[in-house]
Amino acid sequence: PAIRIEPPAAIPSQDVRKRPPEKPTEEVDEEEEEAKQREESGLARSGRLFGGLINDLKRKTPFYFSDFKDALSLQCIASWIFLYFACLSPIITFGGLLSEATGKNMAAMESLVSGFVCGLGYGLFSGQPLTILGSTGPVLVFETIVYEFCQTLHWDYLSFRFWIGVWIAVILLILVAVDASAL
Repeated sequence: PAIRIEPPAAIPSQDVRKRPPEKPTEEVDEEEEEAKQREESGLARSGRLFGGLINDLKRKTPFYFSDFKDALSLQCIASWIFLYFACLSPIITFGGLLSEATGKNMAAMESLVSGFVCGLGYGLFSGQPLTILGSTGPVLVFETIVYEFCQTLHWDYLSFRFWIGVWIAVILLILVAVDASAL
């Protein structure tokens, strides 16, 4: 009884809560508001070649050094360890499966090197650490289909796979150049 909180002496009126909210005197144009938000977030078209990339770099440059400095704090060690194993275990697992599926053309060692290179580049330039960097089930299915396709046509698998990578790089470069992410 000594710690009991007494009820209030007077209960506030419920009329204010029940009344419908007043409409703002100035109508807000939803399209203008959305365009403003897209521009602030960097998802607006710049109209220049590689303009979105340049704007993104300008927006993130002030925070780049502090991101590295903050990552060296003691509290981040658990995150480092988690991300290390979260990225490493599927790379090794699917690397072994890729070895069987591609006639040992791509195996765990190649998956480790590609995971390292992609993870380093992605970590330095993207700002999104929780992305799957290695092989997954759909990648394994794709590589199996490509390998069997090459075997059927008597083509060299690694050369064909190289040209797939070149085409992907060219297409992504074009998408970056024309600010396709704004769409």
